[in-house]
Order: sequence, then structure tokens, then C-alpha cells
Amino acid sequence: MESEAPRLKQALPADVAAGSPGWWLAYRRYPVFSAPWVVRRALLFSLFIVSWGALSGLAHYGQGHSATSALQLFGWFVLAFSTIVNAGPVLAALVRHRGWSLGRERIGVLVAIGLGLVLAFFADLSMSMQIAALAGQSFEREFTLPALALNLVVLLTIYLLIGGGLALRAYFSEARRLAEFRQRQDMANLKADKLAADQQLALLQAQIEPHFLFNTLATIRSDLRRSPDQAEQTLDALCAYLRAAIPRLRDCDASAASTLGEQLEICRHYLEVMKGRMRQRLEFSIDVPAELTRAAFPPFLLLSLVENAIRHGLEPLPEGGRITISARQIDDNKARFTVSVVDTGVGLGGSIGNGVGLNNIRDQLRLRYADQARLTLVARQEGGVRASIELPLEKARESSS
Repeated sequence: MESEAPRLKQALPADVAAGSPGWWLAYRRYPVFSAPWVVRRALLFSLFIVSWGALSGLAHYGQGHSATSALQLFGWFVLAFSTIVNAGPVLAALVRHRGWSLGRERIGVLVAIGLGLVLAFFADLSMSMQIAALAGQSFEREFTLPALALNLVVLLTIYLLIGGGLALRAYFSEARRLAEFRQRQDMANLKADKLAADQQLALLQAQIEPHFLFNTLATIRSDLRRSPDQAEQTLDALCAYLRAAIPRLRDCDASAASTLGEQLEICRHYLEVMKGRMRQRLEFSIDVPAELTRAAFPPFLLLSLVENAIRHGLEPLPEGGRITISARQIDDNKARFTVSVVDTGVGLGGSIGNGVGLNNIRDQLRLRYADQARLTLVARQEGGVRASIELPLEKARESSS
């Protein structure tokens, strides 16, 4: 709790400060019963206490009493009401700045306010006696049980209102308000990080696209003379891929409405294009239950796994290989599902698994799902790699047109 004292000297965020304080209630911008809160509150109340005391002294002087008597009355008035107003808050501030645990601190604050009420009672009693003596009157207070009970209730109410009791509600809710504010702030930061990551992913995708397009167009150009039908098929696959991928890159809120089915279609078109380029060196299949195609799935993460499997798994092999995309619900937890990309390529080795694309996927999953999602890479005994993304099973939100 050593960091508590510096925090108590700092103004609270506007969303946490009690009420909507104007400049004359500036003390409310600070933690309740902190040193800045007590000092600024005391200064505010001192304006009323001094003004009221001065008027009382002038009235006393106007009744024919001496100036010295008027000044004494003023002094007793200011001293007594300053004690009534500030005793409890000052004691509570001493408690807060001790750095105790929250539970112990709250008990201490209640005790401090209680002691402040006792001091307020004796300050009020002393002031009443002194003012009566200065006015040449006898101080009498009825101490019958009903009168005493009524008197104590009235005094207790007054002391609580101006002696810090009214601030107890704001004090006890302060920790909750701070926690809620920090949660909102964390969510805002998470959304900002997510947006930055989305932009980074879009930029990465845009950087990849020219290389992919140039190689594909070069393949089509080469096929135009030797195999026009093959060139046409590859061109059709490229157009289908671009129609599926480009709108997603342009839609800033597309991630909210992206489904596994949409991502599978993008991957299917991409694999068709790559098959046109790699010919018999590439085979692929997609095995996903229809009910999972409606599940929410982040955009382009699956495509990144497929690209990674081809680039690092199949292309280095002269004979190429096969890619299989599958999805299933986790047996022991129907609220989660996993999507896998399996290749029959060269397998894990060296820096494979720690590249920019895979690290970007990990960052995306962390920002979107915290610890509720994960990416795993497993080397297969028969060769190749199984890359899997495990996510909570959620239905994608409808996108607005």
C-alpha cells in the first residue's frame, strides 16, 4: 500500500469524482478524506464560518457590548464551527494516509468520523457556554430524557451533515467507481489496440497482395499460350478470390460480422488460385460442419494459416503436398471450437512457427479474446504441421448495410 499516499494527492478522473463539482466544490475532485480534499473543503467552509462569525460579532457589538467582547464571540464562533466541520474529516484523512488495507481503513474512517462527532458536540457545548457568558446570560440546557434525546438527534444530524458524515457515501463507493472506471479504460485501450492490430493486419495483407497478384498474373500469362483453359480457370479463381477478400479489407467494421463460413470461402478461392499456379503439386480439401460456418471468426487469420502452410510447408517440396482445413466443437466443452489447417509439408524446423504472420495471429487472438483463445502448432508424425486456432463458440453479429 506504499503507493496509496501519492494517489490520494492526485485528482480523480472526471467520471469518478463525486457529482459534477464546479469550481467552488473543487475539493470533490479529489479522493474523499484525502489531504487535498480536506484542505479545499476547509477553505470553502471557512468562507461561510468567518462570514457568519463576523455577522454574529457585529450583531453582538450592535447590542451595546464592547468590541473586545465582539471579537471574543467571533473567535469562539470560528473555533467551534471549524472544529465541528473539520474534526471528523481531518481524523479520517489521517486514517486514509496510513496506507492500511481497505477493510481496516474503512473501519478506521468510521471511528474517525465518530470521534469527530464527539469533538463537535463538546465544541458546540463550549461555544454555547462562552457566547452565553459574553452576552451576560445564563447557559441552561434541559437534560430530561426526551429533551436530551431530541437534542442529540438534532445535533447528530447537523454534525453529520457538515462534519463529514455526508461524505461517507461517496467514500464507500469510491473504490467501486474507480474499479469501474479502470475497467472502462482497459476496455477502451483494448479496443484501441484491437483497431491498431486490425490496421496492421490489413496493411500486412495489402503488402502481401502485390506479390501474390504478380506471381498469379505471371502464371496466367504463361498459360495463355500453352493452356488457355487452365489460364481461364486460374483467372476465374483469382477474380473470385478478389471479390471475396477486397470488400473485407475495405470494411472497417467487418471483423464484427465475420463468420467462419466467409473465411472458408476466401481460403477456398485462394487455394483454387494457388492450385492454378502449383498444378498437381497442390491438393486441398475443406471439412467443416454446416453449423460451425455461422460461428464468429476473425478475418484473415485462417487465410494466414493457409498461406503459411503453402509458403513454409508445401512450396519447399518438389512434389508439393496436401492441405486440409477442418473444424469441430471441442468434445468436453460445446461452448468452444477449433479450426485446423493440416499440411503434408516439410514440418516444423528452425524459425518456423515464430514468423511475423503467426506472431500477428497470436497478437490478434490475445487482443480480441484475452486468454480465451489460442494458436497451437504441432508436428505430425507422418510429416507436415497441424496449425489450430481454438476460440469461444459465438454467433457472428449481423453486419449493418
